[in-house]
Amino acid sequence: METYIAILRGINVSGQKKIKMTDLKAHLEELNFKNVRTYIQSGNVIFEHEATTPEGLENGIEKKISEKYGFQVPTIIITPSELEYVLNNNPFLNDPNKASNRLYVTFLSAIPSSINIGK
Repeated sequence: METYIAILRGINVSGQKKIKMTDLKAHLEELNFKNVRTYIQSGNVIFEHEATTPEGLENGIEKKISEKYGFQVPTIIITPSELEYVLNNNPFLNDPNKASNRLYVTFLSAIPSSINIGK
């Protein structure tokens, strides 16, 4: 079993795309995810599953939510080692002009086009 982190985009924000975390946990268990744990109402989930591709997990979660709720929820899957790498290599951690307790990270599902990257 491998551990994965699912980041579900745009659920439970301003009353939109509401999913109770207890229900989400049950839906993921229907997909044979094990040891499913959610974080508050955020849509962030940690679980275990047989080793597979992130794309396969993303598609499975998105399909299950669409079937149960009738709306689309973009999903990103990362591994604990990927998250650890991002946290340990944040270029702003040692910047004295940045408050480290005010930094945040976001994950994208694809590399943005060059026109969308600030220079």
